[in-house]
Amino acid sequence: MAKPETLKRVFVEHNVDKNIVNKINDGYENVTNKSARKKKTQYLFHAINEMDKSLDKDTCQKILEECACTIGSSLEKKVRQLAEKINCLSLKEKISEICKIKHLGNPILRKDGTILVNLASTSEDGKYICPCPQVVNDVDIEKPKTHTYCLCCAGHIKFQYGIALDKKIDVKVQSSPYESNGKKPCVFLITINE
Repeated sequence: MAKPETLKRVFVEHNVDKNIVNKINDGYENVTNKSARKKKTQYLFHAINEMDKSLDKDTCQKILEECACTIGSSLEKKVRQLAEKINCLSLKEKISEICKIKHLGNPILRKDGTILVNLASTSEDGKYICPCPQVVNDVDIEKPKTHTYCLCCAGHIKFQYGIALDKKIDVKVQSSPYESNGKKPCVFLITINE
């Protein structure tokens, strides 16, 4: 999930109305990337709930995609190295190589040229587990009820797969263990923009 300082910065970059930003940050002004995980999760849940009330879906998606936690990470370095190696391969061959990198899920190339990426694993009780490292269940704030929360992971997929495939892509949340209480897997649909 988004780092609090990144989210706060991206609100400003997207010219989100100051009243909305103040409402989102109210009581969480001192939450930083170094705050305790539970406090960060409380802020992020609160922020998502307020975003769902105050912003349209496209704005929410643009903001959260830019907050993907793997931008600038060691994972990005691995993906960039892989992209150089697989540049001349077919799309099918590229996808076979991409799935070897941890945290990029299990991609499946469909006949229509779109790619489904499953990031979820299952627990001992058979429920799907949300792969987001920020999901903490013992917070005293209402969890967001929409997949807006998952748009940060959509940004992760968009950013990393965009680099690996060397293409402009769009990503949509297909299903979410977070939103479905573990009944559905974490799946994203990638559409390549030619």
